Amino acid sequence: MSSRSRDLSGPGVRVPCRDESGPSALRVSRVGERIRIRTPTIYHRTLWTVEQARELRDVLDAALRAGGEAS
Repeated sequence: MSSRSRDLSGPGVRVPCRDESGPSALRVSRVGERIRIRTPTIYHRTLWTVEQARELRDVLDAALRAGGEAS
């Protein structure tokens, strides 16, 4: 896992990616008992490199591990 912050409180974690308009990002955050993922496009045409997909996996893993610790 990379050393980037996995703090899902507040605005959450920004995960870089690329959509049809160029470099972009999605955001993963916790809202009570739920995990919110804000995607950069409404058409879900986001392209991921292998490293970007690994970063998303790491962020989602952190959110799932924190699942029993919801505020």
